[in-house]
Amino acid sequence: MESNPQNTGNDEVREQVVQAARQVFARFGFKKTALDDIAREARKGKSTIYYYFKSKDEIFKAVIDAEAEIRTKAIETEISQIEDPKQKLKTYIYSRMRNLKMVVNYYEAIKNDLLDQLYFVDNLRTEHFETEIELIRKMLQEGIDLGIYTIPNPELTAKTIVTILHGFEFPLIQKNLSDQDLQRSIDEMLNILFHGIVTKRIS
Repeated sequence: MESNPQNTGNDEVREQVVQAARQVFARFGFKKTALDDIAREARKGKSTIYYYFKSKDEIFKAVIDAEAEIRTKAIETEISQIEDPKQKLKTYIYSRMRNLKMVVNYYEAIKNDLLDQLYFVDNLRTEHFETEIELIRKMLQEGIDLGIYTIPNPELTAKTIVTILHGFEFPLIQKNLSDQDLQRSIDEMLNILFHGIVTKRIS
């Protein structure tokens, strides 16, 4: 079935609006961004904006969806060729933290309580949390199956890891660490996760 050239053009214009909105929301935040700002950044009239989106909320949701896809693809690309479960988990966490810098609006929607009134934010947070738990659970199960991990309850362990990661997000991003420093911080966190902090007693 041949694509409709007019629809293709419409898709391109919509994508231009979404990408412009990404920049504006990242610069000013959701609250301070006006449709005029988005129209100016996209170099489109407000009537064009309204042709594709009914409201600023709807534009923001499109931006969040786009950034979620960017984040997911970036992480999947980095871990897809890794077979060792420990290295896969390490790479996943590193990629996850590093890519939060790329998806500012997505991160704000997950973290910012001021966005609670948006109809889609609560579902986004729930889906984000559950998706991450399931992904880590699968990585842990791979390690269990290979005899690398001894974990009685991989789902509970996955929930614990995700909770820890969420606690690490804000301070790591706020410090604006270099990739090298971020890697060191994650290595230290994983060292504690894998080996604990208690000295083994020699009987």
